[in-house]
Amino acid sequence: MITHLKIRDFALIESLDLDFQTGLSIFTGESGSGKSLVFDAVTSLLGGRCSTSNIRTGKEKYSLQAIVSLKDHPEAKTYLTEQGFQWDGDEIIITKELLKDGKARVKIGDSLASTTHLRELGKTIAEIHSQNEQLFLLEKAHQLEFLDRFGRLESLKAKVKLSLQNFRHWKEKLVSFEESVLHSKKRREILTYEINEIESISPKEGEDESLAQEERFLANGEKLSENYRYILEELSDKENSILKVFPSLLHSIEKITQLVPEKMPIREEWEDVYDRLKSLKSTLREDEEELFFSPDRLDMVQTRLQELTRLKKKYSSTVTDILLQLQEKKAELEKWSLEEDDRDFLVQKHDQSLAELKELVFQLSRSRRNILNSFEEEVQKELQDLGMDGARLQVVLRWEENPDGEVEDGSKSYFLSEAGLDQVEFYFSANLGEKPRPLRKVVSGGELSRVMLGLRSVLGKFCPSPPILILDEVDTGLGGEAANSLATKLKRLSRNSQILLITHTQQIAAAADSHFLLAKYAENGRTFSQAKILNFGERKLELARMIGGKQVTQGVLKAATDLLQKKAV
Repeated sequence: MITHLKIRDFALIESLDLDFQTGLSIFTGESGSGKSLVFDAVTSLLGGRCSTSNIRTGKEKYSLQAIVSLKDHPEAKTYLTEQGFQWDGDEIIITKELLKDGKARVKIGDSLASTTHLRELGKTIAEIHSQNEQLFLLEKAHQLEFLDRFGRLESLKAKVKLSLQNFRHWKEKLVSFEESVLHSKKRREILTYEINEIESISPKEGEDESLAQEERFLANGEKLSENYRYILEELSDKENSILKVFPSLLHSIEKITQLVPEKMPIREEWEDVYDRLKSLKSTLREDEEELFFSPDRLDMVQTRLQELTRLKKKYSSTVTDILLQLQEKKAELEKWSLEEDDRDFLVQKHDQSLAELKELVFQLSRSRRNILNSFEEEVQKELQDLGMDGARLQVVLRWEENPDGEVEDGSKSYFLSEAGLDQVEFYFSANLGEKPRPLRKVVSGGELSRVMLGLRSVLGKFCPSPPILILDEVDTGLGGEAANSLATKLKRLSRNSQILLITHTQQIAAAADSHFLLAKYAENGRTFSQAKILNFGERKLELARMIGGKQVTQGVLKAATDLLQKKAV
């Protein structure tokens, strides 16, 4: 339940703090006094729509805060725990601010949160039925829940959910297996092709480097031969070559040293040069003799290099790595084998789980159809008690055809959810003789609230009431016995739920456990809206106003007193 509500700079409300108790809390006041603003603030705090138009003129933002008691609300605690929110004791503070630029700042406890978190948390603690927000009853899943709880089908629905999960488990296993088989076949084909490609070229370790060197050698063979020939001719082959004239040079050097003995080192240097030139000549001669130039060999080397380059480019690696990849591909190829026995086992499990699922979903669908008439009749009675004599609620169940559906019936396949095959929608007609149409399209805010109350009353013992019910003008158009009946229903519902209600009906106002009066006033050129909780004497005056208008006579006051003393229980 909400124990405290704080509103700042929200339209006409500059500052408002309200404390709430359990039971039925009602809000009254003249039209435009701000009753709906309080409800809009609560709705926004529980994940409803918010608008910058609600920011008070001259302010940069509005600020809303609620203290919510989580006592006896395990679903809300579970959600908060799963989402990682923390709180102390049995209360948590929810805060929401909306700035002029449309940005919202939300906190749940001490943690920042998203509006989605707020909306999901709101669903666990409250149902809101107002002129502006219809957060629950218009949802088809929620409508189906009403029907199932009326028929006490929760256990069967839980079996369907488990059976569907089991079926999807084996379906996923089988699909995954078939995908693996297909992937295995494609992978084997790729591996076989790549292994054959590498082995057909059969690269050798270091081969590319050796061939590259040979290619350079062969490509320049003619020029190398010319240069070798020239050097050898200059060294020794022509008539006045260096090595042929060098002995004469040494002879002259020797004579110099005989005449000048201290020049002996020079002679040794010249002799050393002579020896080195003869050695170089021998090396060059050997290189020349080994020099081989063949256009055919050059073409063969270049072709081989192209093959190796293509391999290295394709596999983004060196020859050494390609050889390693070859061994890895051979090893992987050996592993890609799947047993047919595995497939037979999976097909058996898939078919068994599907057969079980079909039996359960058909049983659930039959059970729902068997209770439709009695459900509609009970709701019809409740709507009559609420002053909607000509109203009619019709439940329409459909199966959604889907070519990819998991359940087949005849030649058609149907969509399946954890709730079974049935897609439900409530159809509604407010007037006798009018054809029912989808509830979400035709119902007014006040009518929807009364439909909800009718459903709640029907389910009574079967469907736990929500922690908080927020109702805006549920009594629109009611009077007399219908208003008395509605007051009684609200009072009974408030035993298990905190109810916040805007009303214009004195019978309902008299039944309240807490009565808040909204009023607006002008000061210094601005309009303000305020609320106060009324004591017994103030309640009598407010009820008298609701009965007789601004002229409160003794008779009207006595009628108000009698109402309070005979309030619905």
